Amino acid sequence: MIRKFTVLLFISSLFIKDTILFGSSPLSARLCDNILNISSNKRESSNFINFSIEPFYEVNKVRFIVTMEFPGDRSGETRILLPNEFSGQKNLDGIKFLKPLSDNTTINNTDKPDIKIVRHSPESIIKLYYQVEEIRDDDVELGNHFMVILNKSYFHFLGETFFILPMWDWYSNIKISLSWNHMPFTWTLANSFGINEKVQNITATLAQFSGSIFTGGDFRISKKQVGINPVYLAIRGKWNFSDDQLLELVKNILSVERNFWNDHNFPYHIISVIPIDGRGEQGGTGRTNAYALYLSTDRKIDYRLKRILAHESFHTWLGDKIKFSEPEALVYWFKEGFCDYYTRLLLLRANLITLDEYVNEYNNILYAYHTSSVRNEKNDRIASEFWTNKNIMKLPYMRGDIIAHNLNAIIYKNSGGSKSLDDFMRDVFQRSITESLVISNGSLSALIRFYAGDKALSDIMKCVNSGTILRSRPDALGPCFNMEVESFRKLWLIGELFEIPTYKLKPEINPNNKKCLEWFGIY
Repeated sequence: MIRKFTVLLFISSLFIKDTILFGSSPLSARLCDNILNISSNKRESSNFINFSIEPFYEVNKVRFIVTMEFPGDRSGETRILLPNEFSGQKNLDGIKFLKPLSDNTTINNTDKPDIKIVRHSPESIIKLYYQVEEIRDDDVELGNHFMVILNKSYFHFLGETFFILPMWDWYSNIKISLSWNHMPFTWTLANSFGINEKVQNITATLAQFSGSIFTGGDFRISKKQVGINPVYLAIRGKWNFSDDQLLELVKNILSVERNFWNDHNFPYHIISVIPIDGRGEQGGTGRTNAYALYLSTDRKIDYRLKRILAHESFHTWLGDKIKFSEPEALVYWFKEGFCDYYTRLLLLRANLITLDEYVNEYNNILYAYHTSSVRNEKNDRIASEFWTNKNIMKLPYMRGDIIAHNLNAIIYKNSGGSKSLDDFMRDVFQRSITESLVISNGSLSALIRFYAGDKALSDIMKCVNSGTILRSRPDALGPCFNMEVESFRKLWLIGELFEIPTYKLKPEINPNNKKCLEWFGIY
């Protein structure tokens, strides 16, 4: 799976207005799944696609000319998928002058503007021509940042916003060649498959190729090693931090997360950074072997930036390698809430945030949850309104974060200190790999019962299915913290009573106490 949707999280002190992608398939991938009803099992295919890309300069704009060739179906009809909507941002109008170059070939419309039928001689090689131009009518900013960027200084685009693709099995490996012709000699090139390679021959699925990033122009390219594997940064513009500082942050986040899962099968990774208009804005999306980051130039390396990088990177496992049954929104309390829990925890373990920052952030989550107007809503409402109701959108994040803290404490207690939520998560990962476990509330219930018992499972499911308020455990942050509960009403004497737990370090405890740190996995 590839990440499916992008959401702007409108949050005050605890949620941040950042762009975060959920799931793992781009919208075009989902469209192909729906139309072709194809399997998610990766297979080998004899199909291939050859792309040739070169710039074409007009007076006021730059276009890219694309020619592509691929084998046609034996039936004499092959469907193709054009770039259309990605995360609510239109791309179809940027495709110009589509026409066939091969003999006896026509392109015919369907009732869907992004799907066309190519008629051709049976099993012949189809050759098509089209141009791509930037159609943005304003500065690059959140809300249009996923659209193709193409000008005289640089380009940046996502695979599904630029490439026309035959509608084959989305998960079979095919041979794909890319020729970047007549690019300005001063430009650097970087994408999900290599650095400064003008001719690329890759083997990938259409899902992986569609879910890639492609950049070129006045980018600065730098490199660090995460273990034995390279991580690259492609960045342009001036910032409040150095290229090395940002790449070092990325390296540290990838290191701690790969070590957590004991998974180092990542021979290549690249981060692209695009300046966007605005103040304090940031957004991002996970891609094949890559992450695309969009920042306003006033941004600095702070908790917000660390959070979005760590959160999205963690979805490499919790969302990509660990797969979820549909509708995913029913399990967002686990997918997103546990991701938020480990985002904060692994930043702490990597010494990228302090224990004070960790506790303050969690206290903010508790305050927001216990004063939320939708905290009693059932999971069914989350599934139906997640993408349309901002308050509902926040709920599974908060619930999952609190559940993760409670579950960690219960597992630790039940095992006499020999196990924690880490063991639960790694078990989920291993079962996903070895047993093809697909995550649902049902499959999670069996594992929660095994690790934490029936009472813990009952409390979680009452919250998720019936909207029962979660009660934080006094020991949720370990032996060095007290939980205090503050009660107040929004209106004096009348109105709803709120009881809000807050964790504070015990006055006699040094935060560097070995037992304090061990609770959070710091040794």
